[in-house]
Amino acid sequence: MLEPQSRATLTDILHPPAGFSLVYALATTFTLDVDTALTIPLSFAARRVTSDDDPIGILDAVRRAADRIDIFAQTGQVGISVPPSALVAFLEPMIHPVEVAKGIFHPKVWILEYERGDERVHRFVCASRNLTADRSWDVVVALDGVPADADGLAKARQANEPLARLVRALPELVVTQLSPARRRRVESLASRILDVEWTLPPEMRGLQFHVWGLGERPDPQFWGIRGLFVSPFLTDAGLIELKKGAYQEAYLVSRGPSIDGLAASTIDSKLKSYVLDDAAELDQPDDSGRTRPRLAGLHAKTYVFDRQDGAHVFVGSLNATWPALHENVEVMVETVGTVSKFGVRATLAGLEGFLEEYPYPGGVEPTDDEVADRDLSAALRRIAGVRLHANVVSSDYYELHFWRDDDVEVPPDVELSWQPITWRRLAFPGLPGMPDAPTVVGDLGLTDITPFVIVTARDARGEGHAQRTVVVAELHDDPADRRDAVIAAHLTDRAAFIRFLMLLLDLRGISMPQTGTGGGAWGSVTGGNGTGAGLFEALMRSVGPNRTGLEDVQRVVEFLSRQPDGDALLPEGFAALWESVWAAQQAIQRGRND
Repeated sequence: MLEPQSRATLTDILHPPAGFSLVYALATTFTLDVDTALTIPLSFAARRVTSDDDPIGILDAVRRAADRIDIFAQTGQVGISVPPSALVAFLEPMIHPVEVAKGIFHPKVWILEYERGDERVHRFVCASRNLTADRSWDVVVALDGVPADADGLAKARQANEPLARLVRALPELVVTQLSPARRRRVESLASRILDVEWTLPPEMRGLQFHVWGLGERPDPQFWGIRGLFVSPFLTDAGLIELKKGAYQEAYLVSRGPSIDGLAASTIDSKLKSYVLDDAAELDQPDDSGRTRPRLAGLHAKTYVFDRQDGAHVFVGSLNATWPALHENVEVMVETVGTVSKFGVRATLAGLEGFLEEYPYPGGVEPTDDEVADRDLSAALRRIAGVRLHANVVSSDYYELHFWRDDDVEVPPDVELSWQPITWRRLAFPGLPGMPDAPTVVGDLGLTDITPFVIVTARDARGEGHAQRTVVVAELHDDPADRRDAVIAAHLTDRAAFIRFLMLLLDLRGISMPQTGTGGGAWGSVTGGNGTGAGLFEALMRSVGPNRTGLEDVQRVVEFLSRQPDGDALLPEGFAALWESVWAAQQAIQRGRND
């Protein structure tokens, strides 16, 4: 049954199994909040890192994981705070807006690979929520899997083909082409995911994946003696299509405004409607003793049908709407359990105390503002499918020359403006120019260079109803040391540099300096008990074949050496010490290549 008392955060669900580390993570979402995406790499850190940790710890976690993550989101549905964190520069390669020919791109799944030595395991997460900071009620299915043996391979491939089809389609849906390496990685995952055998939750069986909007339409069996439909958004045609599969009893859990908008003919005596009782949610501590965030509103999508062979439970992204069933890209996971534990009545019993019956008030028409907001959102999604480019030009300062590939159809009552996310001045009207007349954004610092562009759409109602989204331009002639500059900006003193060095090279047994300035900072970087190896010995332990991080340290040290007062961030004597360490590493690399 659904148990509202059983709560988990996405970062907990994504965290690798004990002893494993992340190899690759692929995610899909309708709406993406870039600020929320910054927290995702924290899930994969070797040690637990939270958004409350020190900035250097967060920087290291983001830098390490971002190259192993790809997130695909609907164009026009990518948001960001202004001014943004400088760390979003590390997210640029992993965020991919996509556009579909019909409907919207709406699946919310994660496919993850972890490794421990030669051992590989997988995790599949299917949720009903977007990758945002929204705190609504959602439902998630998380399955762990391992490569199937010879006896189970054919069954695994048949079950996983819809997932592989989804992954294979992604490189063709992106607005800005994936790099060759990322494209190969996505295509390779599509092949590997076919061979995974998933472990189902206790007392569940009959796993099936259903994918809409990509090729042949799935045929999930939405029928049973009883039916339960949990969906925040409704249309008459969608609910009627689902409801006709419930032969006797039908139950609906939704949002009040969604139920209000249904036609009277859609509501009959067979259907009993409920909404969440927000007053029932209490601020209770979780298992660690921390108070759990209060949840409000419904975003879960779950359908339960009681049949003779058991309760068929569907969880995923599908709303009870006609576009979801016939146009959008959607993903649902089906499993089967006993009616007594997972059926309609058992599920409603699990939600007891969280639901209140909702009397149908009659068909309520949407307000003019609601219609205008919906139309503006649809227009912005289409506009955000424009392919933008940005060329970096270096002079005394940096310039970004923006252009678009094609003309964009803009509704006559919609006004556009745009600006790079790092731009602090007035936005530019319209959209960037065409290739022969690019729009120049000048007087930029190195860390101001960005492919992220905020596009704002306003209709006749004015600024109060404006909607914004992030468009990702293809960046040309990107300076090789741009992300090194972002790192350097976070190294505010010697203590911060040593902290970053420790994390980058995974140094152990080193105590932090007590102060960030002065010669005393160098002398205090010794073994934690005062008698262990000092920094030089610890650095030499990081030298060797297949060691990571040393190249990153070298780049940052070189960048700092070129900056005014950059050497002041290095502990006294560090430059000479590091020269010896780096020479030893290069000698090892040359030996491997000879």
